[in-house]
Amino acid sequence: MTPRASLSGTMDDPNGQSFAAESLVRGAVLALPTDTLYGFSAAISRDDAVRRIASIKHAPDDRRFIMLANTVAMVEAYVASFGCSSREEMQARWPAPLTVILPSGPKCPAWVGPTVAIRVPAWEPLRAVIARVAEPVVSTSVNRTGDSPLNDAQAILREFGEEIDAVFERSGSGGEASTIVDLCGKSPRVVRPGAYAWDGKGGAKPSK
Repeated sequence: MTPRASLSGTMDDPNGQSFAAESLVRGAVLALPTDTLYGFSAAISRDDAVRRIASIKHAPDDRRFIMLANTVAMVEAYVASFGCSSREEMQARWPAPLTVILPSGPKCPAWVGPTVAIRVPAWEPLRAVIARVAEPVVSTSVNRTGDSPLNDAQAILREFGEEIDAVFERSGSGGEASTIVDLCGKSPRVVRPGAYAWDGKGGAKPSK
């Protein structure tokens, strides 16, 4: 059977960035490389595309996906506050493979729930795509729930080509998953160690 999706160029190419953004705005589900792992991606306002991702992953109904923003200003527009951190601290830390959990704001779709996991990725081509979409983009590992994530374009095409709309290649190798830190309490809590070494002092300190 011929895959529905195809390899659609690289994200380093401005034409590829434009095509990816236009596809997301139209409601496509894409496999996009990030500064960490590949992610199933959709524009957050496209509930239909987000539901497709949940179905593809066999994710539970209450699963919450990470969102990617291109700037701290975009993050600020979708959160109620920066929790026990501050805008200034996150401005110092981002862009980075650091995802933080914050109270969600009124601009978030209903499926987001009371908190949102969000980051500004440390890869300019991806931020350029998000800027063109003009809203955060969902990103969740490319796998069925419980399976190991796929991080190679050809492997993704073989496994999910009949279920998604396009796969974009990366020019280099991907990294490990992002660090996740919950900022909703009185002090930061590391939920998942990853590619960013959280120092807890307010300064950016990415892992080498």
